[in-house]
Amino acid sequence: MALTEITLRANNRDTNNSRGPRQTTLFDSLGAAQRRHKRQRKAAGQENASIENSRADATEKAVKRARTEVPECTAAARPQKLCEARSVLAVRRFGMTSAHTAQRYRQQQSLTMDSVFATSRLASLVSPATGVFQLYADTEPQRGVLPLACKYSANGEQLALVDESGFVSVFGTRTVDAQSDVSLEPILRWKAHDNSAFDVEWRADCAQMVTASADETLRVWDVEHQQCMGSFVGHAQTVRSVSWRSASMHCFSSASRDGSIMIWDSRCNKERVDGEYVYRPVNVIGHAHNLGSSKKPMRGKKGMLGGSVTAICHLQHNTDLLASVGSTSEIVKFWDVRMKAHVRPFALPTPAMSTLLSTSSAGRSRGTASLSLDPDGTRLYSACNDNSVYVHNALMPGQPIARLTAPEFECQSFNIGTSMSTCGRHLAAGSSSGNVVVWELDRMGTNSSGRRAVLQAHTKEAGCVAWYPGKDKMQLATCGDDGILRLWEENAKLAESAKTDPTKQCSWG
Repeated sequence: MALTEITLRANNRDTNNSRGPRQTTLFDSLGAAQRRHKRQRKAAGQENASIENSRADATEKAVKRARTEVPECTAAARPQKLCEARSVLAVRRFGMTSAHTAQRYRQQQSLTMDSVFATSRLASLVSPATGVFQLYADTEPQRGVLPLACKYSANGEQLALVDESGFVSVFGTRTVDAQSDVSLEPILRWKAHDNSAFDVEWRADCAQMVTASADETLRVWDVEHQQCMGSFVGHAQTVRSVSWRSASMHCFSSASRDGSIMIWDSRCNKERVDGEYVYRPVNVIGHAHNLGSSKKPMRGKKGMLGGSVTAICHLQHNTDLLASVGSTSEIVKFWDVRMKAHVRPFALPTPAMSTLLSTSSAGRSRGTASLSLDPDGTRLYSACNDNSVYVHNALMPGQPIARLTAPEFECQSFNIGTSMSTCGRHLAAGSSSGNVVVWELDRMGTNSSGRRAVLQAHTKEAGCVAWYPGKDKMQLATCGDDGILRLWEENAKLAESAKTDPTKQCSWG
């Protein structure tokens, strides 16, 4: 019997019931089977829920027994016991019948409890006089020099700083000793560019670094011998930002005030000029953050409402993706560096993905100063000129998932930097007021608790911040327009005494 015939028989009813009772069709049999299977699944679920509830009751009894047997609880054991109790409540209240789900909930709660106890660590951050270095010009010792960027090496053994005079200074990341008479001094220092150096980035093996300068070039340096390995030429204006491709020894990207992003590979597109290798880009993304073409003609051509690319950052989950921000809006764009940007003249390139404008932003669009990626590569933080730091989902971009603000945080220039700690629980940001704001983050990468620390770091704008990448200690480097580099470390005793004794030569949060 065909399917159409069965359907017609099922739907064709005689109003006076002259044909007798309705015949059972194939669809009636299928519906009955589905209802029977649904009842069986429901019964099995109730049985599993009763088993899990009995297990939860046994776990709760065990936790109560442990509390009665051990009346005193140390600070280290208290978070673990609280997390066990919370996991039991989660199983009973929210119906977490899976053991894997309950274990994941315990792990998440342990991260939350650890972040609560880490608040006291931020309160003990202090910068003694032995952790301060004042930059001066070599030709004029009395004239201060502005530091423009500082970055730690991947192993955390060295800190590189570049300044407006084009010099690179490398410091050792020893523990700051407040009782020592030895002040902070660079272990290496050399002239890298004839103009201001705006950014520096270490290679993964810590043997080389790349510097970006206002002389429109980038240079790769052998750190141990202070030797230039090659110049990278192609930008038409100041190079603002540089980022190594994740775990790559040859590929990196750069962003410039000319609105372009260039991709470089030290293995190709090179020629030897005057005894030095000169490299050309392997890919160019032009007009990356332009607003669009103007309707009014300009000298017979359409004019572009140009914008500078202020910061870039390679992602971790996909090394072919590059995130960028510009001076025209708070939108973060994601580019596939493998794709060639073949576009028409005065046409804008199309990114692979991009975020949406925040609903909290009012009025005209404002630019973005910096980008920071968390250690897991799932959260992206952008410091915007509306005095906010937006939190983005790096895996699935859309509207910002959170917004970090503070009365002490002012982002009024494109030199304000941000940095994420190795543990992923602290985000540090410079400020135009000279303070450095450190937000405490939860497991979702947001500041749900509202707790933060404010470091009285500099007398002028604090633009550069960098966290120590190791896990053996907590150290934060900050630089300001007052020409001072500060290293901050945990020292609860010194921080407390500095607040009460004005003769102490140190700064505290």
